[in-house]
Amino acid sequence: DELFFELELALLENNVALEVIDKIKSDLKENIVDKPIKRNEVPNKILESLKKSIESLFDVDPIDMLKEIKNKSNGPYVISFIGINGAGKTTTIAKIANMLKKNKLSVLMVAGDTWRAASIQQLEEHGSNLNVKVIKHNYGSDPAAVAFDGIKSAKANKIDVVLIDTAGRQ
Repeated sequence: DELFFELELALLENNVALEVIDKIKSDLKENIVDKPIKRNEVPNKILESLKKSIESLFDVDPIDMLKEIKNKSNGPYVISFIGINGAGKTTTIAKIANMLKKNKLSVLMVAGDTWRAASIQQLEEHGSNLNVKVIKHNYGSDPAAVAFDGIKSAKANKIDVVLIDTAGRQ
């Protein structure tokens, strides 16, 4: 119990979701508690169980994005990119826009990161290089309004996919 308490506290201090903590604890109990383990193998068993538990959190069925987009019946397919600053959201948007264009889909990018003027400029540069329209407002504008205008524009112009860049404030 003391080990689990310390683990739970450490995970909570690092902003791990309660559901994830409960799953990790449950998996550890199932794999380690009341199991015959040699003393010298305890650290390795704990580490192995933790690794398996965390990996299973990411065990999801793959998504065929192109198929999903092509099967959407009404309006544009909207993808919002979220993550901390410097994670590569804007660059990823450009890469996905390029891939979508190569698959004959129309794309519109939305500069929803209105907190950093440079992010708007960066997305505009990608848009220019890819010949993809970018919807933007001024620096400091309401990001939701920019996203709304982007989706509205995509609907009006029968654009297949809207890619929304967001602010990744830490």
